[in-house]
Order: sequence, then structure tokens, then C-alpha cells
Amino acid sequence: MQNSLASNATPEDTINLRLVFQYLRNYWALVLGVTGVVTILGVTLAFFAAPKYTAVTSVYIETRAENVVDVKAILSGFGSDNKLLQSQIEIIGSNGVAKRVINDHDLENSAEFRQVPSYLAEILEKITGEPPATTSLEQRVLDGLHVTLNRNTTVVDLSYQAGTPEMAAELADGFAEAYLADKLATKFDSIRQASEWLSIRLAELGVKVRSSEQAVEQFRNEFNLQLAGSGTINEKQIATLNQQLVFARTKTAESQARVDQIEKVLVRGGSTSSFADAAQSAVITQLRAKASEVERKEAALTVKYSHKHPAVVSVRSQLTDLRAQIEKELQRIVDTAQNELAVAQRREASIAGSLEELRDVTNTENHAQVYLRELVREAAANRTLYESFLARLKETQEFEKMNSVSSRILSPAEIPSNASFPNKKLFLLVSAVLGLIIGTALALLIEQFDNTLKSKEDVEKRIGLPLFSQVPLIDGHASASRLKTFFSFFGSKHASTARGAKNNDALSNEITHFASENPLSHYAESIRELRSRVKFSRLDNPIKTLLITSAIPGEGKSTISRNLAHYTAKAGERVLFIDADMRRQISADAPGDQKEKSLADVLTGKVTFAEATKHEEGSNLYYLPAPSHRELWETAELLSSKAMKTLLDGASKSFDLVIIDSPPTLPLIDSRVLSHVVDATVLVASWNHTDGGLVEQAKELLDQTPGKTLGVILNNFDVSKAKLNKHQASYGYGYYK
Repeated sequence: MQNSLASNATPEDTINLRLVFQYLRNYWALVLGVTGVVTILGVTLAFFAAPKYTAVTSVYIETRAENVVDVKAILSGFGSDNKLLQSQIEIIGSNGVAKRVINDHDLENSAEFRQVPSYLAEILEKITGEPPATTSLEQRVLDGLHVTLNRNTTVVDLSYQAGTPEMAAELADGFAEAYLADKLATKFDSIRQASEWLSIRLAELGVKVRSSEQAVEQFRNEFNLQLAGSGTINEKQIATLNQQLVFARTKTAESQARVDQIEKVLVRGGSTSSFADAAQSAVITQLRAKASEVERKEAALTVKYSHKHPAVVSVRSQLTDLRAQIEKELQRIVDTAQNELAVAQRREASIAGSLEELRDVTNTENHAQVYLRELVREAAANRTLYESFLARLKETQEFEKMNSVSSRILSPAEIPSNASFPNKKLFLLVSAVLGLIIGTALALLIEQFDNTLKSKEDVEKRIGLPLFSQVPLIDGHASASRLKTFFSFFGSKHASTARGAKNNDALSNEITHFASENPLSHYAESIRELRSRVKFSRLDNPIKTLLITSAIPGEGKSTISRNLAHYTAKAGERVLFIDADMRRQISADAPGDQKEKSLADVLTGKVTFAEATKHEEGSNLYYLPAPSHRELWETAELLSSKAMKTLLDGASKSFDLVIIDSPPTLPLIDSRVLSHVVDATVLVASWNHTDGGLVEQAKELLDQTPGKTLGVILNNFDVSKAKLNKHQASYGYGYYK
């Protein structure tokens, strides 16, 4: 289905507000009518509705636990929780609180809360035989309650709406008091239940603690697992030996490193004087200093004397003695390092042996210790749990002594002086807005399902043909056309067009000559546009015979074809107008006596073309009227005859343009027959009235000879409705009148 809103949408804006307002403007009467009706209904309801009064009570809700004891672990409902406020609001509106209010205020006997079946319910009961559904008294009482949380506070407002001011104030306070009483009762019940449960559980835990501690002592005595500080005696000894073993292994490693260094020097063939201990020895340092001094002395004597000189021999003897002392000292250091390594290894082995013996002794003790630790852990856990429950029992007993809750009423309800319902101003505003919304939705719904042709885009997309012209309404006929367009949505468009066809049976000279007699009018401009489009559509093969038809009756094709003929003739061209609608006579304005000679007479050979043709005085327009004395059933045969083709061939040579007004295409075959013998065809559709699907069907029927259907004319174009629509070709209407 064609959606005009969607088809007129542009890529740059999804919803064209100008188009929406234009569519609403087209249906302003509908929108205002619906708005008025809904507003009247709303105001009537406001004046006749039973008044309601609202009273408000403010209640402070404490969200923090008391500082006396930490009861949050016992009563989670009274602890600090982010969801506490919402939970308390739900409690205020619960059936339990409502029952307290009912009992405290004897609402079972209140006439306001007595449920009386409506007339509709009684009728349904008689029809179905089933009793009407009823709501509980608690629900009826809760219907008037409204709880609101004040922003950024823990204060809630309890507003109650009732039929009388006194009842509203009474029940607003009643719900607040019932909530506090329910909260206090809930606290006492919870504490009492917790205290009883804690006492029973504490007695059980006491027995369990004593039993587990006795089992620990009994097992220790049985395996002689006496403690020395934080562990047993054997564990302490093992820890000491472990420390000694680590120290001994460190000492052995150091001695081994010294010996390994010396052995590496010896393996490389170096002197023992090159390892670290030799460099650190004070004796070796002194001996090496003396040897250096003697070597310098030897060098000096060798320069003066020969090798055998007594002084040289004496110095060399001293040097040999010093070197022997150094080697002896080095050997002593090596022997000392090896002895220290042997001592360290023996000490390490001794400690390791003692530790291994002690571990063997404690293996049995360790197995027993594992089980002992399990017994100790169990006893400790039982003791911790017992102490925790004991502390909670004490806290609960202290909390039970408190006979109040922290929440309280901040401001009691006052008896309202004015009714809160109905708010007549609000009813008026809401009903007006609601009516406007309904009216607007209805108007847009009508437009949504409107499948008529209204724009160039509609014609090109739906029909696949160009829009030749938009012919506006002739002054004096616009109002009737607008009413017909509006009410056509609710009725049959075909019926309205049939009625329109009867009204067009007698076309006055005022209408058929309107374009030529009012050249500056909107109408004349559209006829000029149509004439130009036809004239310049085929420059290489000018159109001499033009068929003007429509999909259904009542589209105004006869008025357009006659105005086109008159205007073209006035422009200086020789024009022949052939009225080919031989099923119905609509040529009342043709000059002369049209009842004697007609198109049918020419085609049947009764008269010649010249005898049947009428000339309009003072112009280049000639008429060939349709028969008026009878209705013919063989019109299709006449129009498809050789005589018709001969007539058109001869007329196209004698006249500049031949315009043929034919019957509608869908109900009759005449136009389809004529489309084969003319140069071109133009379809006429009523703007915002003709269904696009009908025009599309007519175009398919006429396209049996491809390329002859030139375009579409939108007739009865309402300028006042379309002037805001940027898709309408009304650019020239600002100048013409």
C-alpha cells in the first residue's frame, strides 16, 4: 500500500515536520472535532465524579542499628541495608498492616469499603450465571494508600484518599501507627525466637566444648606429649640441632673452599704463595720484604763483584735461607687448612648423626601429634563458636529490654479542606491533550492508509509516468471538492465519483471556456503547461491525435479536454475536438444541433465528416459530437473500425491537433480500442481522490501499444491544501490569480 508520508520523506530528515503539519491541516476539522468530543467527555466526568479527599502523614524510618549491641547479625531486617527503605515501603502497603488498620478502625462495618456490585456486573451474572469477581477488604483498603519516599531522606509520606476528609486523615494516621506497631511486634517476635534458639544451641555447644577439651588432655597424657612453650621437648631439640647442622655445614664449606683453592694452584703447577691465605699472612709478608731487600743488595754486589766473591756468596746464602722460611710457612698454612676441613667434616657428621637419631625417636611421637592437632583444632573451634553464641545471647537479651522502635511519626495527618479528586483543571487539560493526540493519530492513520495520488513523486513511483500538469480547482468548486475528499475516506470512492459523473453531464460554457477566458488564473496556467508538455514531448514526430481518458468516471477529463481544445484554438492552431464517449452524451455546449449528426453517423456512413463537424464561431475550434439520441452498445466496434482510422488520418492532415475525449478505461473498452489508432494518450486522475491502483491498472491496459501513454494529469488540485508541500508543483501560483 502506498504510504504518502513515507514516499514524501527526504533522506536528510526521517520525519518531515512540514508534511506532518500539512496533513494535519488537511484534517483540521477531524482533529478539532475529536479534541472537542474528548474534552467534553473529560469535563463531564470531572463534574459528575464523586469527590475524593487526600490526607498525608510523614514517617521517619531509622535505617541504622542501635548502638547498644550489634544485632545486625541476629536480625538482618533491622540492620543497615541499602534496600531497607524499599522493603519498609512494601511492608507499609502489605496485607498484614492493612489487617491491623481494619481491626483498629472497624472498617468491616464502614459503608465506604462495602463492595456493591455494579449494574454491569449484575447483568453479566444473569447472563453467565457466575457471581461477579470480588476483591478482598484488605485490597480495597490498600487501594486508597500511596507511599512516597522523599528524595535524599529516610522520610516517607503516607497519603490516603477517601470519600470524606475525616476518613482520609484517620486512615493516613492509622497506617502509620499500624506500621510502627507491626514493626515493634515483629522485632519482639524475632528477638524472642532468636533468644530461645540461642539458649538451646548454647547448651548443646557447652557439652560439645567440654567433651572436645577432655579428649585433648586424655590423648596428651596417654602419649606423654608435654608442651615446652609452643611445642614439645623433642621438637625444641630438633630445632636446635638443625641450627647447629646448618652452622657446621657452613664451616665445612668454607674449609673445603680454602683447600680447593690450594689444590687448584698445585694442579696448575704454581706456587703455594699465590693463594689468599699466603697473601694475608703477616709472617710471610715480613719474610718477603726481607727477601726483596736481600735481592736488591745481591743485585748491587753483583755489579761490583764476581759471583764467587765472598760478599755475593753471603748475600745469596741469606736469600736462600729466607726463601726456605717462606716455603715452610706456606706449607704450615696448607696443613692448617686441611686439618680444619677434617675437623669441620667430623663435627658435621656428628651433628647429622645425632639429628637422625632424634628424628627416629620422634617419628612415633609425630604420628600422635597429627591426631593431637586435630583434637586441639576441634576443641578450639567449639570454644570459639560457643563464645560467639554466648555473646549473641547476651546482646539479644539486652535488645529485648528495649520496648520502642527508632522509626516515628514526624507529622500527623491534617483533615483536608479541599477535594483532591477530581482536579477539574487537570481533567480539562488532560482530556484536551488526549483528544488532540487521538485526533492527530486518527488523521495520520487516515493519511497512512490513503492511497490516492497527490504529488509528482506519487505519480512517478506508482504509475511510472511523468506528471504533465496539476490542474487546480475552478473557483466556486473548491469547497465542494474538499468536503468530498474528506468524506470519501469513510465511504466508497467509486460511489462518489459516480455521483460526480452525473453532475458533469451538463458542462457549462463557463467551465469549458474557463482557461481561455481567464488567462491569468491558476487553471489557465495548468492548461498551458499541459499544452506545452504535449507539444514538446515528441519534437521529431509531432503529436497530431491526442486521446484524453481516465481510469474511472467523474475525474474531470471532459472539462480538461474541452479547456485544452478551446485554449489551443485560441492560440491560433486548428483544433478538432471529438467526443468519443458514445455511451453517455456530455457535449451539451457544442454549437449547432448535435442531435442530428454525430460521430456514430460518420462511422456508420450515414453522413460525411464535413456534414457532422460543427465550427465554433470566432475560433479555430471544430466539434465532432457524440450521439445524443440513443445509447449504443457497438461503440467498441465503431471505434476500432477502418472508418475511424480513416477519419483520424484525414483529420490529422487538416488540423494541427485532434483531441479525443473518450470513456473511462476500466469500466469500458472504448479507450483501449482508441489507444491503438491515436498518436498519444494522457490519463486524468483526481488529485487526493483517485486511488493510485486504479490509475495503474488503466495504464497497464492502455500500454498494449507501448510508448503511447505520455503522462498523467492531476485534476482538482487544491492549492490551499498543498501550498506548504514542497513536492507540489505550485511554484507559478504566486503570480497567477
